[in-house]
This record gives sequence, structure tokens and C-alpha cells, in this order.
Amino acid sequence: MVFESPSPLRVFLVALALIPIGPGAYAQEQQTPAPVVQEPPQPQTPAPAPKTGNRLVTGKLIYVAPMPNNLDKWLQEDLRTWGRYRVTSNSEGVDLEIDAVVPERQTRYRERNGVPLPKGEPKKQPRESSITVTDWTSGAQLWSATLLNRNPKADEAEPPPAASIEIPARDMTSDQLALKITRELERYVEQLESSSPH
Repeated sequence: MVFESPSPLRVFLVALALIPIGPGAYAQEQQTPAPVVQEPPQPQTPAPAPKTGNRLVTGKLIYVAPMPNNLDKWLQEDLRTWGRYRVTSNSEGVDLEIDAVVPERQTRYRERNGVPLPKGEPKKQPRESSITVTDWTSGAQLWSATLLNRNPKADEAEPPPAASIEIPARDMTSDQLALKITRELERYVEQLESSSPH
């Protein structure tokens, strides 16, 4: 019998066929877990609490929604004069939003010569029933002013700053009402700033 020596290509192909390949090829090595070193438990210190406060104090950008009788324009002007917030005309991405609640009014009629005619709107009272300042991100109401359909009483003391106040608003023009709203909001924000820890 005569044996021929295998060609180098044949030796290479046989050697290649014997090499394990594929995802299970090294399964034997992967099944041996590495030794786990237990470290002594470290005392956990609580993460510092994020500095969060009332958004009336921490907010910088404010949007005033459209309101009847140009009240929004007067509010924007008074807020700019105050200088606490930067007033913007875009409601997206702001810190705070000022909005008015304007209830729908039932049309009232009077009869003249047997024909019902709509009565005119009372001119001395504001159309808004309240003004609210909300946190734009969370939607939480931060401050509100209820507008009352009465004049202030002569002996009525100015109420202390609060998150919810009442403003006698009959006979006030839009600029007077905006100034009063801004002044009351400013008083409340100053109270928040003085009572917040630094």
C-alpha cells in the first residue's frame, strides 16, 4: 500500500473543521462563574434633596393668556415694570402662566313694545371672575385672585398676602385692575421669598 501525503490545502480544511465555532462553542468556558467578591456594605448617605421651591419664587419666564378688555396687555406691562419675570408671548416652555376665568353670561332680555330685546352688558363690572397663576409644567395653581363685583369699603383694611385673595373690582378700568393684580402678586411673592430658607 502506498500512501500519498495530504496536500497543504486538505490539512488546512481538516484543521478548520475541527475548530469549534458558533454561539455554543465556548459554552463550557462561559458556564464557569467568576468568583464573587463581597465588599462590606457602605453606609448610605441620602442624596441631597433637589432645591425645589414655589415656582412663583424660582420661575423666570411668564406667559399672560389673552383676556377681555386688553387686561392681558396691561398685566404684561405691569409685570415688565415689576421686573421679577421675563414676559413672553409664547406659552410653550414657560415657568408660569397667568389666565383669566371668564364665565359665559346668559343673554338677558327686556321687552319693548312686545318685542324681546337683549339687555346690554353691565359696564361697571369686570367680565373676568378670577385671575390665576399656574405652574405651566405641573398645572398646579399657585396663586389666584377672585374679582368681586363690588367697590372696596371705605374702612376695609388691605388683606395680608395669600395664595388666594379677593379684589373688589367694580368700576376699575383694565389698567387699574392689572396694577392691583400685579401688586397683590408681588406682595405674595415677596412673602414667599422672605419665608423660604436660603
